[in-house]
Amino acid sequence: MKNILVTGGSGFVGSHLVKLLVKKKFKVTILDTKKPKIKKIKYVKSSLSNFEKLKKVTRKIDCVFHLAGVSDITKVKSIPLETIKNNILFSSYLIEACRINKIKRFIFASSIYTHGKAGNLYTSSKLAIEQIIKNFNLLFNLNYTILRYSTVYGSNNRGVDVITLFTQKAKKNEKIKVHGTGLQTRDFIHAEDIARASMHAMRSKYKNKTLTIGHNKKTRIIDLAWKIIRLTNSKSKVYIDRANKRQDDFDLSKMKKTNKRDFLKYKFKYTLDSGIKTFLRQV
Repeated sequence: MKNILVTGGSGFVGSHLVKLLVKKKFKVTILDTKKPKIKKIKYVKSSLSNFEKLKKVTRKIDCVFHLAGVSDITKVKSIPLETIKNNILFSSYLIEACRINKIKRFIFASSIYTHGKAGNLYTSSKLAIEQIIKNFNLLFNLNYTILRYSTVYGSNNRGVDVITLFTQKAKKNEKIKVHGTGLQTRDFIHAEDIARASMHAMRSKYKNKTLTIGHNKKTRIIDLAWKIIRLTNSKSKVYIDRANKRQDDFDLSKMKKTNKRDFLKYKFKYTLDSGIKTFLRQV
């Protein structure tokens, strides 16, 4: 598979994946509403709502990485219909275009949220498309790989993730606010590792599989705050804001128990400490 289409290729995870694919000599096309920072790459400016353009851009494509869509969970409440349209309806347009053009593999960036009940419409939209993808495989033999990403951090992010927010406060020696109890947990993974693992999932043995990409390790938010303070040599203090718990906050501890077999077997480059240190050098 040499010809690759990456939807959302100008975004956070997409930009890391595109950079790696180009380095490995794949012929990459980016479909995004935002122009990519990487130069000398085929770029198609479009949203997923343009079905005719989707049919055109997927011609002669071997593999599609579908990363586009609404990904900011905190915004979902204010844009419920936009979330449903982008993450379900328009994603279905892309899947149908791939079916028409006989794409060899459809790789979907889902979320670890699908293992639990938190995340409301975001989680529901991811689960819905996962099921539609499987149905297209059943009915039309469209091969897929579903990748459930853990909590991603790293350069070129939107600036709204917890590691970025805590880092910004720590660098200024400002108070770091932790919502709720601070005992809620995440499985953090560096964007470069997500990109490498995603490309690794193109292998034939992962065809028609659903896999979680992460370290399968739980980090408490309160511990993350103190870790960032230590790594930045900050004088910041941590404030536990119990009164303002994030609505529908995600907590790995409340997830359905995941089996090790659910996780993609891959040797990651970064630990949480080394990943944060690398991120600190880049911001």
